Amino acid sequence: MHRHNTPLRGVTAIPHPKPDDPNYTAVNYTYAGRSGHIHEVVEIGGRELAKVGFDDRKIVYYLLEDLELDTTAKRGTFHDTEAKPT
Repeated sequence: MHRHNTPLRGVTAIPHPKPDDPNYTAVNYTYAGRSGHIHEVVEIGGRELAKVGFDDRKIVYYLLEDLELDTTAKRGTFHDTEAKPT
């Protein structure tokens, strides 16, 4: 079973990428401003990237610094709401 290991797992995140940032593609801008949840945070090249999942089950990476985080919201990802095998 794949488990995520990050203290920010499940935190609500709204991406706000800077306009015309070469670190981002059209997909990043499509999901900009939408509410999602962090699945995990990874460090690549000294920068922290957050893997953000959205309600349509799309996963998009954003620089952690470009996310508005709501640590007071109920934590969870779509993995937490999937039916568990019995």
